Amino acid sequence: MKHYRQIYQQAKDLTQMESSAIDDLLWKLICYAPKIPLRLAQQQLLDTAEHFQLSVTDTYFTKQELVFNGFKWGTGSRKILLTHGWSSKAADFSALLEELLKLEDVEIIAFDAPGNGSSPAELSNLILYIEAIKKIINQYGKPSAVIGHSLGAMANVIALQQAGIKPDVLISIAPVIKLKALFCNMMNSVNVPEKLQDKFFTSFQATFNRPVSDYDLDTYYNFDHTLNHWIAFDEEDAVVNSAYLNLFLKERPWIKSENYKGAGHEKLIRHTPLLNDLIRDYFSATL
Repeated sequence: MKHYRQIYQQAKDLTQMESSAIDDLLWKLICYAPKIPLRLAQQQLLDTAEHFQLSVTDTYFTKQELVFNGFKWGTGSRKILLTHGWSSKAADFSALLEELLKLEDVEIIAFDAPGNGSSPAELSNLILYIEAIKKIINQYGKPSAVIGHSLGAMANVIALQQAGIKPDVLISIAPVIKLKALFCNMMNSVNVPEKLQDKFFTSFQATFNRPVSDYDLDTYYNFDHTLNHWIAFDEEDAVVNSAYLNLFLKERPWIKSENYKGAGHEKLIRHTPLLNDLIRDYFSATL
C-alpha cells in the first residue's frame, strides 16, 4: 500500500517530469494494484480452503508466465466461480463466501488475479484476469454460477464469451462497462491533464494493439435472454458511472437488475440486503 501511495502522490504533480517518466508513472497508477493485508477473519476463511496455483502468460508486460493463487472449498456438483475486482482479492468476498458455504452440494472457487492479493506481479491488467478465469475453467470444469465484482464482472463476461461457455446464472456486481471511463476516473482523481490522458491512451493502443474503447462490455456481450443474468449496482457509485450501465441495460431488457442505492462500490459485495437477495433468488434452489 505504501508503494501505491507514493505513485498516487507523484501523479498529483507531473509538471517536473519528462514525457517518458510521465507515461511510466501513469501505467503504474492504472495497473499497479495496492496490496491490502488480510483481516484475521479473512485469513481464517482462506485457511479452510484447498489452495492451488495456476499460471498464465503475461503477453503485454513481462512476456513471462505469471503464477496466481486460487482457493477451493467443497467438492459438490454445483460449481461456483468468484472473480474479484481491481485492487482486490478473493478474501474480499468473505461475507459472500460465508453464505455460499452454508449451501449443500457446492464447490466454490475463488482466486487472486496476477498482481492482486497474494499473487505476484508488479502490474496487472484486464487480460490477466480473463486468462486466469479461462485457465481455472479449463482446470476445474464449467461453472454453474459465475459471480464477479467491478473489473472482475467485466472479465467474467469476456472470458465466458471467449471460452464459449454459458453458466446457469451470471451475477455481476457493480460491473465496469467502459474501461476507458474507469481509467479516466483514476487519472482524474489526481488531476492528470486531459492532454496527458490522451497520450496515455495512445500508449495503451501501442501496447495492446487496439484502442481502449475496444474494451467496452458492449463489444463482447453476445448473450441473449437465455442467460440468467443479474446485475446489482448502486446508482451513486463513485467508481463506475451508472449512466453507462443504464444504457447497457436498456439495450438488454432481459437482464434483471437491482439498485442498492448508497451501498458504495467496494461495500456492495458485503451489503447485507444484496447478499440476502442473491442467496434467496439464485442459490436457495438447485442451480
